[in-house]
Amino acid sequence: MSENETSKTPRNAEAGAKQVQAAERPIHESTELTKRNADYMRQMRKSLEATKLPSEQQQMVLNEMTATLLSEQGRGTTARQLYGTVQERTEEIVNPKKTPVERERANYWITSLDNGLMLFMIFCLMYGIMGFIGNNATKNSAGANGITAILVTSIIGGLGVAKLFEYLMPAKGQKKTSLFKKIAWSVLAIIVWMLAFTTMSMIQGPLNPVLPGIAYLIIAVVVFFLRMWLKRRYNITTSLF
Repeated sequence: MSENETSKTPRNAEAGAKQVQAAERPIHESTELTKRNADYMRQMRKSLEATKLPSEQQQMVLNEMTATLLSEQGRGTTARQLYGTVQERTEEIVNPKKTPVERERANYWITSLDNGLMLFMIFCLMYGIMGFIGNNATKNSAGANGITAILVTSIIGGLGVAKLFEYLMPAKGQKKTSLFKKIAWSVLAIIVWMLAFTTMSMIQGPLNPVLPGIAYLIIAVVVFFLRMWLKRRYNITTSLF
């Protein structure tokens, strides 16, 4: 081997070593990652290269991680503290957790049913307690505490409250209602409900039977659990409670 060939060998070896080192450097040499974080990023690069992610996506992830590390390492934070192990971070990138999709808001009729049941439950609870207080209280409210009167006024009230909530808390993308319309609807709903309540209170006898106090309380409990199921099933968020 000639002297020239002998002198080239170490130079070639040195150049090859520099290429290996360059490939293992952090993404941006000028970023000055700490030794521990730089080593983490080298392992991260190798781990991502073993996946099927496109090279552009790999580079984007590595750049984002490096930028975050640069802003956090001054506080003594390490890559391991931020991202967990290399394997955990790789799994998170390759198979990201899907964020739960926002459930569709319950429509007007379901919301009306929920609010109607709520009013029905309140009335049944109130008249059930009155039934145990004494006969005088029950007699004074004869007609108003009939099951038909309670049912009709609860339905009308539920429809009105649901519409009011649509005005007060419109769904995403829905046009907001003017203040005047909100006030006008509130006043109209109260007037209609009061008329319905007064009218139904006049009906007595078989068409509007008054149930025993215990019966009203049992109905109130059943309606309570029915509402709980309904709220979970249809994602009802617009009700008085």
